[in-house]
Amino acid sequence: MSAMNKILRVLVVEDSGDDAELIRNQLTEAGFAVLYERVESAASLEVALEHGSWDMVICDHNLPAFDSLAALEIVQKMTENLPLIIVSGLIPDEVAIEAMRRGARDFIHKSNLSKLALVVERELQEAMVRADLNAARLSLHNVSHFDSLTGLPNREHLFEHLSEKMSCTVQDHPFAVFLIDLNRFRQVTKSFGMWAGNKVLVEMAERLRVIFGENSFVARLGADTFVAVVPHLEQEAQAEYIAKAIHKCMDEVFRIDDYDLFVNASVGVSFYPKDGQDWDSLFRNAESALYHAKATGGSSYQTYKSELDVYGKERLVMESALHHALAHDEYVLHYQPQFDLSSGRIVGVEALLRWRRSAFGLIQPGKFIPILEETGLIVPVGEWVLRTACAQNKRWQDEGLSPVCIAVNLSVIQFRQPRLVQTIKKILNETGLLPQYLELEITENIAMHTEEETIAVLNELRAIGVQISIDDFGTGYSSLSYLKRFPIDKLKIDQSFVRDHQEGSNDDGIVVAIIGMGHGLNLKVIAEGVETQAQADFLKLNGCDEVQGYFYGKPMNVSDLALLMEKTTACSNNEFCEAMV
Repeated sequence: MSAMNKILRVLVVEDSGDDAELIRNQLTEAGFAVLYERVESAASLEVALEHGSWDMVICDHNLPAFDSLAALEIVQKMTENLPLIIVSGLIPDEVAIEAMRRGARDFIHKSNLSKLALVVERELQEAMVRADLNAARLSLHNVSHFDSLTGLPNREHLFEHLSEKMSCTVQDHPFAVFLIDLNRFRQVTKSFGMWAGNKVLVEMAERLRVIFGENSFVARLGADTFVAVVPHLEQEAQAEYIAKAIHKCMDEVFRIDDYDLFVNASVGVSFYPKDGQDWDSLFRNAESALYHAKATGGSSYQTYKSELDVYGKERLVMESALHHALAHDEYVLHYQPQFDLSSGRIVGVEALLRWRRSAFGLIQPGKFIPILEETGLIVPVGEWVLRTACAQNKRWQDEGLSPVCIAVNLSVIQFRQPRLVQTIKKILNETGLLPQYLELEITENIAMHTEEETIAVLNELRAIGVQISIDDFGTGYSSLSYLKRFPIDKLKIDQSFVRDHQEGSNDDGIVVAIIGMGHGLNLKVIAEGVETQAQADFLKLNGCDEVQGYFYGKPMNVSDLALLMEKTTACSNNEFCEAMV
């Protein structure tokens, strides 16, 4: 680096004004544009360091009130890596060596000032190298301690913080760990891509910074999970207040380009030292609480309790057993009949999954299907359901029973499988069932944000010849525009609208509206959950096409349903036989 035109800001510690001028002149002659200030006491040195920005300190050794070693101590205390060069006429060799040992950059005798410019030039070069090294260290620290997307501390930084906090925290200084997980975040990335997911994460990080404030340590654990360490918090009521604030902040939409996205979160909390004496157990217990919160669905919150450990272990045992069930033929299908309201005949059957678990008996779907979906087991199990239901329907036909359509539910995860259509074709070919006798039930939520992809898959399924129905209609997707675009055959009114039938109620109005809308679009309408004569009469009066529910027939095994199909076949038109009740 050339000294020419280089501005050099020098703080000269010197009691002689003439000697200070000699130093300035020597540097000026070497090509530096020198800006300097002269001080001669410890107090003035401290003031100059505090209020000025300097490239170099050049210090005499023998000063009236202190010496170069004392000046060096002040410089090192108040600055970082600011070079100090001793320029003196009288300094013992052993003192000069000691000064260099303590951190002085060099020593020059006043009789040899011609060396000063070279030393200064060297120190400036080394200062640049040190600055680059510091920048590299800082960059490395940021990479290893902070999340590159949100700027929050990352997992490693979090665990370092927790370990440090526990090592110096005594029992009367508690804190809480909040574990925050976004629900259905994967649906956002699947529907809009990673760029949208990243924007949601960045916005979420900002919202959490505001909620927890500067005194808390907020980090991104990874994926869509965040952590906050809140000092001096030990009461569940305080934690619940914060959890409610988190849920409230999620009420505000995430604006991603032209889309308004709504995302909710589950929160799990553990307390130090009550729930753990080390970060591993503390974090594990917060995770246990979060796991339980997520199991309840929606925007939920849970503090750790010891009984949750039992729940967690039971959940793991359940997951293992569900894997075992597929390999050992523990899954069974029950079948619930669907009746035509005008003729009273069975026109369809819904296949319903059950689990006959050894030593536990028959387990209802609400206890295990959510786990199948969370673990991804719903894909192989769902394929088993399709194959078994199609084979059974073909078997009934081969036995001479009147052909009916068998309805099988498809979860969102199944519907998104890339080879869904090919799988269904293969099953129909293997079982010999004609496609028109298979009905696939999908929920409205399958349509959310991915209408074009959904339409493409449905068109492929319709091209095969299978029927499509919308299950639980009225409880899901808020837009009805998809009804005109989707290639569907039937709407299934959710049982919640049927169950509470009362003349003049809002639910009655919804049922009538769905029937009218379905018929206006040339769709059949079926009502599920019909349990009373009054409900059946109301549906028939308002033109509902088909019904399903305990009033007509509970889910039953293969032989019982075959017997019922034989009896209803013998019924005359427009007359319900006793077997249906």
